[in-house]
Amino acid sequence: MKTFASLQAMSVPRKTTLLFMILVSGMLFVGSFAHLGLSRMKYEFDILYSKYTLPMIQLESLKDVYTVNILDTLREIEGNEVGVKDGKRVIELAQELVYRSWREYKASLEIDESDWIVQIFRNWGLTPEVDKQTPTLTLKEDLIGRTEERIVRVNAILEGMFEHFEAYETEEAFALLRESLYPAIHSVNIHLSQLIHFSLEAANAGKQRTERVYVSTFEWIIMGVMIAIIVAALFAAIILQHMRSLYANLEKTVEEKTKELVALNQGLEKRVAYEIEQSRQKDEIMYRQSRLAAMGEMIGNIAHQWRQPLNALALLIQSFQTKQMHGKLDEPFVDAQVEQGMMLANSMSKTIDDFRNYFHAGREKQVFNLCENINQTVAMMRNFYAKDAIEITLTCKGDCEAFGYPNEFSQVMMNLLSNAKDALEKAQGERWIVVEIEQAGEVNCVRVIDNGGGIPATVLERMFDPYFTTKHQASGTGIGLYMSKQIIENQMHGTIRAFNTAYQFKGQDYEACAKIEIKIPTQEVPTKG
Repeated sequence: MKTFASLQAMSVPRKTTLLFMILVSGMLFVGSFAHLGLSRMKYEFDILYSKYTLPMIQLESLKDVYTVNILDTLREIEGNEVGVKDGKRVIELAQELVYRSWREYKASLEIDESDWIVQIFRNWGLTPEVDKQTPTLTLKEDLIGRTEERIVRVNAILEGMFEHFEAYETEEAFALLRESLYPAIHSVNIHLSQLIHFSLEAANAGKQRTERVYVSTFEWIIMGVMIAIIVAALFAAIILQHMRSLYANLEKTVEEKTKELVALNQGLEKRVAYEIEQSRQKDEIMYRQSRLAAMGEMIGNIAHQWRQPLNALALLIQSFQTKQMHGKLDEPFVDAQVEQGMMLANSMSKTIDDFRNYFHAGREKQVFNLCENINQTVAMMRNFYAKDAIEITLTCKGDCEAFGYPNEFSQVMMNLLSNAKDALEKAQGERWIVVEIEQAGEVNCVRVIDNGGGIPATVLERMFDPYFTTKHQASGTGIGLYMSKQIIENQMHGTIRAFNTAYQFKGQDYEACAKIEIKIPTQEVPTKG
């Protein structure tokens, strides 16, 4: 009662200050506890990843190494698809990956998964050390030891097998491969699968522990909020009693606040206009960034376009050395090679100029002859392709005059021919590329056909997507066909599509051929909007 009487005797400002302090204290308590709970949950999630999820990834990587790098290589050695020396190098690299992944996996097992608060108290000596050994952990450690023994045994069998090969004891090596090595590798993969199962169980337990932390944190936060609300409501009721005595002054206060509101509205209008201007500037920045990204794609495409001419220049340079070694270096040969080299250098220079001007607003389209344009491109590449036994055939029907950018169209053709050449690398027998050009009304049609076995369905759906490539990252960027599509459709208002078809070449029928078909208008197409 005395405490309540003293509260009643307080002035309104002091009561308001006390209410504010209670609210701030309650919010600080709730915020601090929420931060503590979130930190604990984050720590649990980090442990869940570094101690359970990451080891599963490492174990899966180990299985992939044994299955893809080692087991498949051994099968290729057994089937004489790969030489023993090459196979041994691949397997040695795979063994290094195995050792590294296994060390990282074992290191992840040393991570202490105790709650970080418990770890702090343990470091201060306030909490005794707990024996973490359980039947499951003991079984897991035993499984880890047996897996490590199997890995060592596989390495020993591999060493023995290659010793047989080096001693030309092929039958003994293959016998060791079939009777000992294959079962040992399968045994390692089985043990790795069991370890992955243990990690999954541990991850599930960690998830349940995280859920418990979340539930307890949520309950404490709710409790703190309720206490703060109750105390604040009590003080608010006390203050409300005094507010009734101040009602006479409210009209004046409301009038003053109304004036302030009007001023605030005026300020808000100015702020809205300012924010609109800021948003417009942000849009402009994003537009410029998109242009910069597109220019980055152009740079990647220059590298894509230069790779083939650079290879051709390298072959030209080597031809001088070859002729010199055989004493056949004469003036006609030098003139011919220099002419071809200058043609390649000029083409590379034009590539720089073309892509440098790609986004230039003042660039103008022009009417050009498709047959001449494609013939120049094919002439520059025919000799280079002939070294890979690839025959390029060009047929043209009609005048075939188009309206657009001749240099960019040449680069599109180089992209298509280069992709056809890549598809023909694995083709057996005769290799050919046919380029057909014909005019039908106000549309020119260009078809590029090769007998490289056609385009897989999964590739056909995405081949014009940006950065999609079937090559290794070191060999392709995946922007050649994408930029070809942009040039044909956006810059020249045409269409480009790909499909598989049958084709007859020199009287012989080919069932699986890839065809890229381009259609571009013969005259300027009016721009919409």
